[in-house]
Amino acid sequence: MKLIMIAMFIMVFPLVGFSKTVKICADKNYWYPFVFTKDGQVTGLQTDIIKAALTKAGFEYSITPLPWKRCLSEMKKGKVDAAATASYKAKRAVYMNYPKDAATAKESNWRVSQVAYVVVSLAKDNYNYSGDLKTLPQPVYVPSGYSIAEDLRKLGLKVDDKAKSDLNNFKKLKRIKKGSVVTLLQLAQAVIKSPGMEDIFVIQKDPIKSKSYYLPFSKKSSLTESEQEKNMGCDSFCS
Repeated sequence: MKLIMIAMFIMVFPLVGFSKTVKICADKNYWYPFVFTKDGQVTGLQTDIIKAALTKAGFEYSITPLPWKRCLSEMKKGKVDAAATASYKAKRAVYMNYPKDAATAKESNWRVSQVAYVVVSLAKDNYNYSGDLKTLPQPVYVPSGYSIAEDLRKLGLKVDDKAKSDLNNFKKLKRIKKGSVVTLLQLAQAVIKSPGMEDIFVIQKDPIKSKSYYLPFSKKSSLTESEQEKNMGCDSFCS
C-alpha cells in the first residue's frame, strides 16, 4: 500500500528552531495496523510515519490514546494540538485545519495514508456485495464516533455505532448473528485469522470506500494561527 508521509510538506516548509511540544491524541480503538496501543504506547503504521516526520522536523511531541469522541472533543477545545489521524468531514473542518485538497481529493498528496473500508458479513448469510451499499445486511456495525457511520445513515441504512471498538463489533455480530461490520481490510483479515473465526465471517471482495487520513491541527491549538501558517505551510494548503 502506498503511504505518503506528512514529512513532504515539512521538508518544503522547514520548522527550524521549533521548540514547542505538540500534543496529539490518537484513537484508543484497536485500529490495526494503522493506529493502536501496545504496552501503553500508541503505535502503528500511521503513528510511525507521524513520529518520524515530526522528529525529523525538530518537533517535541506526545501522543495520548483516547476514546475517539473524546479525542475530537479535546480538539474542539484546543486541549490537544492534533489528532492522529482523521479523515475529512466538513463539520470537523470547523475546528480542524486540514490540507487544502482534503475536501475534494480522493487521494490527497498530503495524506498520512490511504485506508480502505470493507464489509464483513456472516458466512451463513451467503451475502455478496456488488457495489450497492443499500444491500448491506443490517444493522451495520461501526465504532462510535466514526464518520463512515454518517455516510451509511445518509443512505437510509440502520447503523449501530454504540461500540467503542471494531473488535467489540465483531463480537456483537457473532453473538447476535444478524447484520454486518464495516471496518478496515487489514483488521478484518487479522480477526478472521483468529481461532474459531474462520468459518463465521466473510470479507467482501470489493472495498466500499477508500479515504485519505490526515494529521489535522486544532484551530484552538496552543500553536497560534500565525505559527501554524508559518511553520507548517498552512498558508499554502490548510483550510
